Amino acid sequence: MGRYIRYWYTYRTAVAVIIAVALSGVIYALYTQQVACDTHVGACLVNISVHPEDRIITQSNPDPNIVIVGVDDASVSKIGVYPVPRDRYAQALLNLQAAGAAVVAFDVGFPDPRETKTDDEFAKALATSTIPVVLSYGADNTKPADGKVIQIGIDQIPLKKFRCTDANPDPNVACKNPAPNVVLASTDFVADADGAVRRQPMFVEPACLTDGRCDSQIINPLSFAAYRAFVLGKDFQTGAALQVSGHNATFGTAWGDPLQVDATGSALINYFGPPRNYRERGQYLSFGDVYNGSFSHDAVNGKIVLVGYYYLTGVHDELLTPTSVGTLMPGVEMHANVIQMMLGVPPKFLVHEPPFIVFVTILVLALLMAVAVSRVRVSWGLIATGAALVLFTLGITILANNAGLVPDMFHPWLAIALTYTGVTAYRFLYEDREKRKVTRIFGHYLKPEIVAQLARTRGGVDDILRGGERRDMTLLFVDIRGFTSMSESMAANDVTELVQMYLDHLSGIIFTWDGTVDKYVGDEIVAFWNAPRLQENHALLALRCAYDLVNRAPELEQRLLAKGLPPIRWGIGINTGSAVVGNMGSRSRLQYTALGDTVNTAARFCAHAPAFHALIGQMTYDMCKDYIAVDLVPGVQLKGKSAETFNLYQVTAIRETTASPWVAFPTEMAIQTHHAFTLQYTGQTVIPTGDSGPHDILVGEAAEQALAEQSPSPS
Repeated sequence: MGRYIRYWYTYRTAVAVIIAVALSGVIYALYTQQVACDTHVGACLVNISVHPEDRIITQSNPDPNIVIVGVDDASVSKIGVYPVPRDRYAQALLNLQAAGAAVVAFDVGFPDPRETKTDDEFAKALATSTIPVVLSYGADNTKPADGKVIQIGIDQIPLKKFRCTDANPDPNVACKNPAPNVVLASTDFVADADGAVRRQPMFVEPACLTDGRCDSQIINPLSFAAYRAFVLGKDFQTGAALQVSGHNATFGTAWGDPLQVDATGSALINYFGPPRNYRERGQYLSFGDVYNGSFSHDAVNGKIVLVGYYYLTGVHDELLTPTSVGTLMPGVEMHANVIQMMLGVPPKFLVHEPPFIVFVTILVLALLMAVAVSRVRVSWGLIATGAALVLFTLGITILANNAGLVPDMFHPWLAIALTYTGVTAYRFLYEDREKRKVTRIFGHYLKPEIVAQLARTRGGVDDILRGGERRDMTLLFVDIRGFTSMSESMAANDVTELVQMYLDHLSGIIFTWDGTVDKYVGDEIVAFWNAPRLQENHALLALRCAYDLVNRAPELEQRLLAKGLPPIRWGIGINTGSAVVGNMGSRSRLQYTALGDTVNTAARFCAHAPAFHALIGQMTYDMCKDYIAVDLVPGVQLKGKSAETFNLYQVTAIRETTASPWVAFPTEMAIQTHHAFTLQYTGQTVIPTGDSGPHDILVGEAAEQALAEQSPSPS
């Protein structure tokens, strides 16, 4: 267990899980910052407000009980004057009342006096109205408070004459006798950190309370005031009011489920379509038509009528909403959406995904992605990431549209994407390091393709080496016959070049047959099979390699002769058995090698092998007897080996499959070719150089050219 803990960082899945947990914590912290920045409650330190869930809002038809009367460019053209005189609003109110409107709400501010005559006409129409009228009471700005928002800035309460029947006209004195059918309501909205309006303050402390101009502790939004008057009818002045307890707002028994509000008493707005949705769906009248009476009474009979600016040139009463796609939404239409949300049966309230569920979602998605990405290839991990994003988005969209839920989509997306990125980055960094380690350790022993395959081992170098292990292996030794005596008569650079060519040629053949080159000991090459990677047919691979080592000997001898170097011969010993293989050596130098009696026996086989012969042991023969033909080598007894059980064989033939024809081992061909190359080499013109040491010689064309230069020129 200690070893696993010590090398925990090499286990990709464990690291991936740690990355996922760490990212989940960071991403959830970003989520809490987004909530703080959007609600303006708490410290907004990192202002990252991203709401892809806005794009999943579905469009629906406006509620037929709501009509917008827009003060638009056509209205101003028809009236012929701007600002619209207040007697025009008076006439419009009278016309709507005559047409049977249930409630009229003005999303137009009336805080300052205009012409006395027109103001008086509007005041009279309000005072004598037989239907509920809601007047706008907005503010320059608001600030969040516990369970409410507070109006700040210049007080914009409507003129006292519009809302009060007191004989005292002093605006600084609170109203004692409110107009019976007139209600003040807030038109304040609070935008999220990204500028979009997603919440409606349901409880607003009016600015007039501060200076004593009114005694109302709380006013509700224009949308709720109009809705309440519509639902209660004639009892709207005495009926149930909006109550709040904790984060739940209730309205008598009208709502089966409470309206969820945040710490500032604000509720999410359920938008039923994009800007101009009410106009394009026929729930709209131009104010000019209402003023002059040229509209159908059926359009407003028994309905809530909202009067407000509607894309009027020069008046900027439009705001950014979640459904705004390049177009802002007029404030009056935003109030219409809030009313429609309340009028539904049941009401179509929205609730935010609980923070705990957000955290669990982030954590689960991150963990699932971490495990998946850590256990498959990077390309499959990318596909899995894309699939996870699509499936999560589809699932959460269906849930949101059917459960009135406003999900957090961005942070789970971020968890999926960053987990893939983090785990993949770790894999590249860790596995690149492992590949370098594998290449450094095995690059001298194996061909590049096998090194690359080992580098992809999941456990890295530690799994490959494992500190040494015992396994069945096949060892191959090969060395040059008569090399010592031959090298003593050659120049040092010739010896070096010959050995280099010999080692390159034979090592390349060993690599071709997926062998591991263990070491070079002078002119001796030690190779083995079945380590570091497992090879089921390791003995047969070694024998086929031995065949090629002999069969391709003429290739090397031809190149040696072209360089003026003598042809060489070599013998081969092969043995199969148990050996210990792993990284071994001193503290200052380690080497991947094999140890054991099997290794020593293979070396002794090689020492007894004549030139271009391959000698093998009993276990090698037993493993390959269906593919090779052998002759027993008599008269050889190795020290420490029982004469009764020890057998040494010379390979005489080999075949590809058990059904293939036999092919003679190329010993005779190699011997004859070597003899021919030897005759060619000894037949070359060889002269000593005139002023060089005793071992410097010139061969072939170089010697002939030197002789020509030494010949006396004719006189």
